[in-house]
Amino acid sequence: MTKVAQVLDEVAIYGDHPTERITQGLLRLNTAMRNRAWNWAEGAGLTPTQGEILVLLMQRRKPLRLNDIARDTALTAATTSDAVSTLEEKGLIEKRRAADDRRALAVKLTPRGRTAAKRAAQWPGFMSGALTTLRDEEQAALYSGLFKLIRELEIRGTMPAHRMCGTCRWFEPTDAQEGTAAKRSRTIKVTKASGAVGASKAAAKSDSFQCVTLEQVLNRNTLRLECLAYEAADAATQARNWKLLKQV
Repeated sequence: MTKVAQVLDEVAIYGDHPTERITQGLLRLNTAMRNRAWNWAEGAGLTPTQGEILVLLMQRRKPLRLNDIARDTALTAATTSDAVSTLEEKGLIEKRRAADDRRALAVKLTPRGRTAAKRAAQWPGFMSGALTTLRDEEQAALYSGLFKLIRELEIRGTMPAHRMCGTCRWFEPTDAQEGTAAKRSRTIKVTKASGAVGASKAAAKSDSFQCVTLEQVLNRNTLRLECLAYEAADAATQARNWKLLKQV
């Protein structure tokens, strides 16, 4: 088989549409991250799943029930139970009665577990290091695309819900954003006629939202995927916000 034929055969397998190229790229990144996660876990005497649970408990800063852990990590109840039992045997977590229901159990980190969680949170640093080689605008575009992709997968029910901007009750458009797609569309059309489309889009996309409780102005670079101040908004508000975010 000639090289040209090999390339065409590869295209037939993986596809040549941008969405297929991106999917293939994400799969390769997943391979690299899975490999690094296992390398770290073996050195720490844990599994990647156990490390993920430790990091989750550290991020939430409060005891979590087993069903909460299973939901947020997309693990089965059985896998979660086994991982938690192992972590308890290792002295990294402890069980106690849930504050809101004394009949239920919740787990929290021990001092040793907090130390292990901090170490577990560091292994993705190899990816952060590689990302620093991208230009600022490339980093911004990549994060914006990933943020939207994650939200779309949540809506389709193929990814656990995150405590993220756009679905939080404290997230809302600023007055400058004006809260309507029609106004932005009119602005861009007028600017196209004047030959300054780029500047208009940049102005429309910057500082378009705000967090009421943190009193912070947000743009596509500062939207959060995880926030301790998170409180879920109602479905109508989430739908409205997503409609606006898709245009940013």
